[in-house]
Amino acid sequence: MRIRLLAAAALLWTIPALAAFYDALQIDNIYANEASGLRFYEQGDYDRAFALLRKTAALGMKQSQYILGFMFMKGEGVDKNMLYGLAWMGLATESGNEEWQETYDRLYGSLSDAQRSMVDSKLEDYRRKFGASAQGITCAKTAIVGSRRKDWVCRKSQGYYEEHEVEMSIRRE
Repeated sequence: MRIRLLAAAALLWTIPALAAFYDALQIDNIYANEASGLRFYEQGDYDRAFALLRKTAALGMKQSQYILGFMFMKGEGVDKNMLYGLAWMGLATESGNEEWQETYDRLYGSLSDAQRSMVDSKLEDYRRKFGASAQGITCAKTAIVGSRRKDWVCRKSQGYYEEHEVEMSIRRE
C-alpha cells in the first residue's frame, strides 16, 4: 500500500512538468502554423493560408488576426464579409501596432453609424473569445536582430485558454 502511495505521489509530482513542456510544444506549433499561414498568404495560396490563420487567429495571434481581417474583407479563401473582416482587424490592434490602428481607423471611419454599431458588437464578442487577455497574448515593440529597427512582437503565455471556432462564410467557387 505504501509503495502505491509513493508511486501516486511521484506521478502527481511529474504532471506539472509534463503540462508545462506540452504547453511549450503547443506554443511552438502555434508560431510555426502562423509562419506557414503567412507564407501561404504571401504566395497567394489563400485556401491553405485561411486554414492555418483562422486557427492561429482564434488562439490570439495578432498578425494572424490582422491578415484574417483582410482575407474576409477581400474574399480571399473565404466568402467576403466586411463585418468579420473589420472585427478581426480591430482585434489585431490590441497589439499596439500603429500602422494597423491607422488602417483600421480609416476603414472604420468610412462606415455609417449603424455599421459601426455592428462592428463594435462583433469586436466585443471577438475580444471576449480571441482577445489578448482571453488568450494570454502580450505584445511589445522589440528590436529586430541585426537591425536598428523595432517591430511589434506578440507572444502567447503558457497556460490553458478556451478555444472557440472562427465563424465564417463558406467559399463558393
